[in-house]
Amino acid sequence: MYKQIAKVLLVPIIASVSGLSALAAEDCIPPKSNYSNTQCTDDAQLFVAYDDDYRPQALLNKQGKVTASLKAFDKVQAWLYSDGFMPVLKNDKVGYINAQGKLVVPTIYDNLIGPDDKYNEVWANPVYQGKIVVGKDGAYGVIDTSNKVILSFENNYVMIDPFSNDRAPVYDFNTELWGLIDTNGKEFVAPQYDGLDGHLGGHYGFHEGLLGVIKDDKWGFVTKTGAVAVPLIYDEIRPFSEQLAGVRKGKSWGFIDGANRTVIPFKFSDDKVQRMSVTSFGATYFNFNNGTAQIEEKNDGTSVCINKLGKIVACSEW
Repeated sequence: MYKQIAKVLLVPIIASVSGLSALAAEDCIPPKSNYSNTQCTDDAQLFVAYDDDYRPQALLNKQGKVTASLKAFDKVQAWLYSDGFMPVLKNDKVGYINAQGKLVVPTIYDNLIGPDDKYNEVWANPVYQGKIVVGKDGAYGVIDTSNKVILSFENNYVMIDPFSNDRAPVYDFNTELWGLIDTNGKEFVAPQYDGLDGHLGGHYGFHEGLLGVIKDDKWGFVTKTGAVAVPLIYDEIRPFSEQLAGVRKGKSWGFIDGANRTVIPFKFSDDKVQRMSVTSFGATYFNFNNGTAQIEEKNDGTSVCINKLGKIVACSEW
Protein backbone atom coordinates (compact mmCIF):
# COMPACT_ATOMS: atom_id res chain seq x y z
CA MET A 1 0.00 0.00 0.00
CA TYR A 2 2.61 2.53 1.06
CA LYS A 3 4.51 2.80 -2.19
CA GLN A 4 4.78 4.92 -5.31
CA ILE A 5 1.36 5.04 -6.92
CA ALA A 6 1.56 7.90 -9.41
CA LYS A 7 4.14 9.43 -11.66
CA VAL A 8 4.24 12.42 -9.34
CA LEU A 9 4.61 10.97 -5.87
CA LEU A 10 3.81 12.81 -2.68
CA VAL A 11 6.44 11.46 -0.35
CA PRO A 12 5.61 12.79 3.12
CA ILE A 13 8.78 14.76 3.80
CA ILE A 14 7.30 16.49 6.77
CA ALA A 15 9.94 19.09 7.40
CA SER A 16 8.74 20.85 4.32
CA VAL A 17 5.10 20.79 5.16
CA SER A 18 3.70 24.25 5.70
CA GLY A 19 2.71 24.93 9.29
CA LEU A 20 5.29 22.66 10.91
CA SER A 21 8.32 24.63 12.06
CA ALA A 22 10.72 22.69 14.24
CA LEU A 23 13.27 24.75 16.10
CA ALA A 24 16.15 25.64 13.82
CA ALA A 25 19.39 23.94 14.74
CA GLU A 26 21.06 27.23 15.60
CA ASP A 27 18.19 28.09 17.97
CA CYS A 28 18.31 24.72 19.71
CA ILE A 29 20.18 24.80 23.01
CA PRO A 30 19.79 21.42 24.72
CA PRO A 31 19.88 21.51 28.50
CA LYS A 32 22.70 20.01 30.51
CA SER A 33 21.88 16.43 31.42
CA ASN A 34 23.36 12.96 31.78
CA TYR A 35 22.38 12.12 28.21
CA SER A 36 24.87 12.48 25.36
CA ASN A 37 22.20 12.87 22.66
CA THR A 38 19.39 15.36 23.10
CA GLN A 39 17.07 16.70 20.41
CA CYS A 40 14.92 19.81 20.47
CA THR A 41 11.21 19.83 19.76
CA ASP A 42 9.08 22.69 18.50
CA ASP A 43 8.50 23.54 22.18
CA ALA A 44 11.45 25.42 23.67
CA GLN A 45 10.62 23.83 27.03
CA LEU A 46 10.66 20.20 25.82
CA PHE A 47 13.50 17.93 24.71
CA VAL A 48 13.96 14.26 23.85
CA ALA A 49 16.98 12.36 25.17
CA TYR A 50 18.46 9.31 23.44
CA ASP A 51 21.21 6.84 24.28
CA ASP A 52 24.34 6.37 22.15
CA ASP A 53 22.39 4.14 19.74
CA TYR A 54 19.63 6.76 19.49
CA ARG A 55 17.10 4.68 21.35
CA PRO A 56 14.66 7.03 23.14
CA GLN A 57 15.28 7.43 26.85
CA ALA A 58 13.37 10.36 28.32
CA LEU A 59 11.55 13.65 27.96
CA LEU A 60 13.48 16.51 29.49
CA ASN A 61 12.47 20.01 30.52
CA LYS A 62 14.58 23.12 29.97
CA GLN A 63 16.50 22.45 33.17
CA GLY A 64 17.47 18.96 31.95
CA LYS A 65 15.16 17.23 34.44
CA VAL A 66 13.47 14.00 33.33
CA THR A 67 9.72 14.54 33.10
CA ALA A 68 8.82 11.16 31.58
CA SER A 69 10.53 7.92 30.57
CA LEU A 70 10.50 6.97 26.88
CA LYS A 71 12.26 3.62 27.23
CA ALA A 72 9.07 1.73 26.39
CA PHE A 73 9.28 2.93 22.78
CA ASP A 74 11.57 1.86 19.95
CA LYS A 75 11.55 5.29 18.31
CA VAL A 76 10.36 8.78 19.15
CA GLN A 77 10.30 11.46 16.45
CA ALA A 78 11.22 14.70 18.24
CA TRP A 79 11.21 16.85 15.11
CA LEU A 80 7.61 15.83 14.39
CA TYR A 81 6.40 17.34 17.67
CA SER A 82 3.36 19.45 16.79
CA ASP A 83 0.25 20.70 18.59
CA GLY A 84 1.61 19.23 21.85
CA PHE A 85 2.02 15.68 20.51
CA MET A 86 4.68 13.54 18.85
CA PRO A 87 4.70 10.11 17.24
CA VAL A 88 6.23 7.02 18.83
CA LEU A 89 6.99 3.60 17.41
CA LYS A 90 6.75 0.27 19.25
CA ASN A 91 6.96 -3.14 17.60
CA ASP A 92 6.73 -1.35 14.24
CA LYS A 93 3.39 0.26 15.20
CA VAL A 94 2.74 3.99 15.46
CA GLY A 95 1.10 5.85 18.33
CA TYR A 96 1.27 9.36 19.82
CA ILE A 97 2.31 10.77 23.18
CA ASN A 98 1.53 14.18 24.65
CA ALA A 99 3.99 16.68 26.12
CA GLN A 100 3.82 14.88 29.47
CA GLY A 101 4.88 11.59 27.86
CA LYS A 102 1.44 9.98 28.21
CA LEU A 103 0.42 7.66 25.39
CA VAL A 104 -2.83 9.20 24.14
CA VAL A 105 -3.08 7.34 20.83
CA PRO A 106 -2.25 3.64 21.19
CA THR A 107 0.52 2.08 19.11
CA ILE A 108 -1.80 0.31 16.67
CA TYR A 109 -1.20 2.19 13.42
CA ASP A 110 1.01 1.28 10.48
CA ASN A 111 4.59 2.32 9.97
CA LEU A 112 4.20 4.55 6.88
CA ILE A 113 7.55 3.62 5.37
CA GLY A 114 6.68 1.18 2.61
CA PRO A 115 8.93 -1.75 1.66
CA ASP A 116 9.84 -0.07 -1.63
CA ASP A 117 10.65 3.36 -0.15
CA LYS A 118 14.29 4.19 -0.82
CA TYR A 119 14.38 7.75 0.41
CA ASN A 120 11.51 8.23 2.84
CA GLU A 121 12.57 8.16 6.49
CA VAL A 122 9.26 9.40 7.89
CA TRP A 123 7.28 6.61 9.53
CA ALA A 124 4.48 8.82 10.90
CA ASN A 125 2.68 12.09 10.25
CA PRO A 126 2.52 15.08 12.59
CA VAL A 127 -0.59 16.16 14.45
CA TYR A 128 -2.34 19.04 12.69
CA GLN A 129 -5.04 20.95 14.57
CA GLY A 130 -5.77 17.85 16.59
CA LYS A 131 -6.08 15.60 13.51
CA ILE A 132 -3.67 12.95 12.20
CA VAL A 133 -3.39 11.07 8.92
CA VAL A 134 -2.61 7.47 9.83
CA GLY A 135 -2.49 4.06 8.19
CA LYS A 136 -4.11 0.87 9.46
CA ASP A 137 -3.92 -2.55 7.84
CA GLY A 138 -2.67 -0.94 4.63
CA ALA A 139 -5.42 1.69 4.40
CA TYR A 140 -5.33 5.41 5.16
CA GLY A 141 -7.70 7.30 7.42
CA VAL A 142 -7.86 10.31 9.74
CA ILE A 143 -8.10 10.22 13.53
CA ASP A 144 -7.98 12.84 16.27
CA THR A 145 -5.74 12.92 19.34
CA SER A 146 -8.32 11.06 21.41
CA ASN A 147 -8.08 8.22 18.85
CA LYS A 148 -11.54 8.93 17.46
CA VAL A 149 -11.86 8.03 13.76
CA ILE A 150 -12.63 11.16 11.72
CA LEU A 151 -12.33 9.60 8.26
CA SER A 152 -13.03 5.88 8.07
CA PHE A 153 -10.33 3.60 6.75
CA GLU A 154 -12.97 2.20 4.42
CA ASN A 155 -12.69 4.98 1.87
CA ASN A 156 -11.68 5.31 -1.78
CA TYR A 157 -8.29 6.86 -1.06
CA VAL A 158 -5.18 4.74 -1.52
CA MET A 159 -3.02 7.66 -0.37
CA ILE A 160 -3.59 10.54 2.01
CA ASP A 161 -0.75 12.98 2.51
CA PRO A 162 -0.21 15.14 5.63
CA PHE A 163 -2.39 18.15 6.35
CA SER A 164 -1.21 21.64 5.51
CA ASN A 165 -3.23 24.83 5.14
CA ASP A 166 -6.32 22.97 6.44
CA ARG A 167 -6.18 20.45 3.60
CA ALA A 168 -4.73 17.01 2.90
CA PRO A 169 -4.06 15.67 -0.61
CA VAL A 170 -5.83 12.40 -1.42
CA TYR A 171 -5.32 9.92 -4.25
CA ASP A 172 -8.56 8.32 -5.39
CA PHE A 173 -8.60 4.61 -6.21
CA ASN A 174 -11.32 4.83 -8.85
CA THR A 175 -10.21 7.88 -10.81
CA GLU A 176 -6.45 7.58 -10.15
CA LEU A 177 -6.44 11.34 -9.62
CA TRP A 178 -5.58 13.68 -6.74
CA GLY A 179 -7.92 15.94 -4.79
CA LEU A 180 -8.14 17.52 -1.33
CA ILE A 181 -10.00 16.81 1.88
CA ASP A 182 -10.50 19.16 4.84
CA THR A 183 -9.59 18.43 8.46
CA ASN A 184 -12.99 16.81 9.01
CA GLY A 185 -12.23 14.26 6.31
CA LYS A 186 -14.71 15.75 3.86
CA GLU A 187 -13.77 15.96 0.19
CA PHE A 188 -13.21 19.63 -0.57
CA VAL A 189 -11.67 19.45 -4.04
CA ALA A 190 -12.77 16.45 -6.08
CA PRO A 191 -9.94 14.30 -7.48
CA GLN A 192 -9.00 15.87 -10.80
CA TYR A 193 -5.21 16.32 -10.91
CA ASP A 194 -2.54 13.92 -12.12
CA GLY A 195 -0.24 14.94 -9.28
CA LEU A 196 0.34 17.52 -6.62
CA ASP A 197 3.21 19.77 -5.67
CA GLY A 198 6.56 18.13 -5.91
CA HIS A 199 9.75 17.63 -7.81
CA LEU A 200 11.54 14.30 -8.18
CA GLY A 201 9.45 12.86 -5.37
CA GLY A 202 9.65 15.77 -2.92
CA HIS A 203 6.51 16.78 -1.05
CA TYR A 204 5.95 20.43 -0.26
CA GLY A 205 2.24 20.85 0.50
CA PHE A 206 0.78 24.35 0.63
CA HIS A 207 3.34 27.13 0.75
CA GLU A 208 2.18 30.69 1.30
CA GLY A 209 -1.38 29.56 0.66
CA LEU A 210 -0.75 27.93 -2.71
CA LEU A 211 -0.39 24.30 -3.78
CA GLY A 212 1.22 23.11 -7.00
CA VAL A 213 -0.89 20.85 -9.22
CA ILE A 214 -0.26 19.07 -12.50
CA LYS A 215 -2.63 17.97 -15.24
CA ASP A 216 -1.78 16.83 -18.75
CA ASP A 217 1.92 17.38 -17.99
CA LYS A 218 1.51 21.06 -17.08
CA TRP A 219 1.91 22.64 -13.66
CA GLY A 220 0.11 25.50 -11.93
CA PHE A 221 -1.04 26.53 -8.46
CA VAL A 222 -4.38 26.43 -6.65
CA THR A 223 -5.68 27.89 -3.39
CA LYS A 224 -7.10 25.76 -0.58
CA THR A 225 -10.58 26.37 -2.03
CA GLY A 226 -9.44 24.75 -5.26
CA ALA A 227 -9.46 28.02 -7.22
CA VAL A 228 -6.71 28.22 -9.84
CA ALA A 229 -4.38 31.06 -8.87
CA VAL A 230 -1.67 30.30 -11.43
CA PRO A 231 -2.75 28.59 -14.68
CA LEU A 232 -1.40 25.15 -15.51
CA ILE A 233 1.11 26.21 -18.15
CA TYR A 234 4.52 25.36 -16.66
CA ASP A 235 6.77 22.36 -17.21
CA GLU A 236 8.13 22.33 -13.66
CA ILE A 237 7.61 24.30 -10.48
CA ARG A 238 9.11 24.96 -7.09
CA PRO A 239 7.00 25.87 -4.04
CA PHE A 240 6.34 29.50 -3.20
CA SER A 241 8.91 31.03 -0.89
CA GLU A 242 9.28 34.68 0.06
CA GLN A 243 6.32 35.50 -2.25
CA LEU A 244 7.99 34.02 -5.34
CA ALA A 245 8.00 30.63 -7.06
CA GLY A 246 10.58 29.29 -9.46
CA VAL A 247 8.90 27.89 -12.58
CA ARG A 248 10.25 26.35 -15.78
CA LYS A 249 9.12 26.84 -19.36
CA GLY A 250 10.93 24.50 -21.69
CA LYS A 251 14.60 24.67 -20.69
CA SER A 252 14.48 28.05 -18.96
CA TRP A 253 13.58 29.05 -15.41
CA GLY A 254 12.13 32.29 -14.10
CA PHE A 255 10.19 33.47 -11.06
CA ILE A 256 6.53 34.45 -10.74
CA ASP A 257 4.36 35.88 -7.98
CA GLY A 258 1.04 34.50 -6.76
CA ALA A 259 -0.85 36.36 -9.51
CA ASN A 260 1.31 34.72 -12.21
CA ARG A 261 3.19 37.93 -12.95
CA THR A 262 6.76 37.33 -14.13
CA VAL A 263 9.01 38.96 -11.54
CA ILE A 264 12.36 37.60 -12.73
CA PRO A 265 12.56 36.76 -16.48
CA PHE A 266 12.99 33.25 -17.85
CA LYS A 267 16.71 33.41 -18.50
CA PHE A 268 18.20 30.66 -16.33
CA SER A 269 19.15 27.40 -18.01
CA ASP A 270 17.83 24.13 -16.65
CA ASP A 271 20.97 22.42 -17.96
CA LYS A 272 23.09 24.14 -15.30
CA VAL A 273 21.27 22.52 -12.38
CA GLN A 274 22.80 19.44 -10.77
CA ARG A 275 19.85 17.20 -9.88
CA MET A 276 21.38 15.19 -7.09
CA SER A 277 18.42 14.79 -4.74
CA VAL A 278 14.99 13.23 -4.97
CA THR A 279 13.62 15.05 -1.93
CA SER A 280 12.81 18.63 -1.14
CA PHE A 281 15.73 18.68 1.31
CA GLY A 282 18.18 18.68 -1.56
CA ALA A 283 16.13 20.61 -4.10
CA THR A 284 17.32 24.06 -3.04
CA TYR A 285 17.63 25.47 -6.55
CA PHE A 286 15.13 28.08 -7.81
CA ASN A 287 13.76 28.53 -4.32
CA PHE A 288 14.33 31.72 -2.34
CA ASN A 289 15.77 31.54 1.14
CA ASN A 290 16.92 34.60 3.07
CA GLY A 291 16.71 36.69 -0.09
CA THR A 292 18.69 34.50 -2.49
CA ALA A 293 17.97 31.56 -4.78
CA GLN A 294 20.36 29.04 -6.32
CA ILE A 295 20.22 29.04 -10.12
CA GLU A 296 23.36 27.12 -11.04
CA GLU A 297 25.86 24.64 -9.67
CA LYS A 298 29.34 24.70 -11.17
CA ASN A 299 31.49 21.65 -11.88
CA ASP A 300 33.55 22.34 -8.78
CA GLY A 301 30.42 22.11 -6.63
CA THR A 302 30.06 25.82 -5.92
CA SER A 303 26.62 27.39 -6.24
CA VAL A 304 25.56 30.49 -8.15
CA CYS A 305 22.73 32.50 -6.60
CA ILE A 306 20.60 35.52 -7.45
CA ASN A 307 18.70 38.08 -5.43
CA LYS A 308 15.11 39.15 -6.04
CA LEU A 309 16.28 41.58 -8.70
CA GLY A 310 17.74 38.68 -10.66
CA LYS A 311 21.34 39.76 -10.03
CA ILE A 312 24.17 37.37 -9.13
CA VAL A 313 24.98 37.60 -5.42
CA ALA A 314 26.57 35.49 -2.70
CA CYS A 315 24.36 32.61 -1.63
CA SER A 316 22.59 32.67 1.72
CA GLU A 317 23.11 29.79 4.10
CA TRP A 318 20.31 27.24 4.38
